[in-house]
Amino acid sequence: MSDAFKDFVARREAKIKGGSTSGNLFWILIAIAFATVVVILVLRGDPNTGPVNPNTADIEHLQTLDGVGPEIAKGIIAGRPYGKPEDLTKVPGIGPKTVEKMKPRLIFE
Repeated sequence: MSDAFKDFVARREAKIKGGSTSGNLFWILIAIAFATVVVILVLRGDPNTGPVNPNTADIEHLQTLDGVGPEIAKGIIAGRPYGKPEDLTKVPGIGPKTVEKMKPRLIFE
């Protein structure tokens, strides 16, 4: 092999080796970014499973409760304030069974 060819091969191998390191760094950074997003989403939690205060929640948040649609949510807002879950049975469309489904997510402050 000629010296020029050996030099070319050596430079090419160095370039490939150097590119490999930056390629690995790229994938490591992608993995770190993905893990960060996952952690943020997990820590933030799902707003559809968090506690709901029927005395302060807006119509969208009330609709995350089992059995509550737009009309019942409006009825809950119109009938405020509530002291305990059973008070929600005064809202048309909410019976004892619906209150039982809602109870785990209701808070009254």
